[in-house]
Amino acid sequence: MYKLMGYNTQNTMKALYVLEELGVDYEFQLIDLSKGEQRSESFLNLTPIGKVPVLSHENHTLFESGAICRYIANVENSQLYPQNKFERAQVDQWMDFFSCHLGRWLSALYFEKVIKSMVGLGSADPKKCEDAIKFCEMHLPQVDKWLETHKYFANDKLSIADLFAFAYIEQAYEIDFPLNNYKHLHQWFEEMKSKNSISQAKKKFLK
Repeated sequence: MYKLMGYNTQNTMKALYVLEELGVDYEFQLIDLSKGEQRSESFLNLTPIGKVPVLSHENHTLFESGAICRYIANVENSQLYPQNKFERAQVDQWMDFFSCHLGRWLSALYFEKVIKSMVGLGSADPKKCEDAIKFCEMHLPQVDKWLETHKYFANDKLSIADLFAFAYIEQAYEIDFPLNNYKHLHQWFEEMKSKNSISQAKKKFLK
């Protein structure tokens, strides 16, 4: 069985969405960042960087959400991460895009506006928020244009790239960052939001 250790962050949610979409048995363990549980000796024995999520499976552990999502889909032989090399590369390119560009800046903004106060790191830095918004507004039109002619991000079928992207994009709605003007992105988001795997993952976290 898979065991996922995490907190209410976009990186943890990515892995939860993949686990739920695949319908596999798994256990979720909350690592409470507000209590510093990620710095405990037992947790640091699982991951040298002391960050969530961490996946335990068959006496092995993995950290980094992208590696976790790819691993789970590989183990389950799922078309969420296709075997075809070019199709797989297209999934990878969108996961990399969100990690390095749009998702990175949405996460930076979310960190400033939500996470910092949650874990006792003070209030949002206006300059960092301004920079994050600038880069988000640079990339959002590009994503919206792509989704104008594509139902999903990679290969015109649902993949871990969509679940990965959703975890980043939903942060914008939680901090009232306006996305409604991006019609195609908003439509994609609403479709993803209605998926059973998304709602079940959130229920799992809230238990």
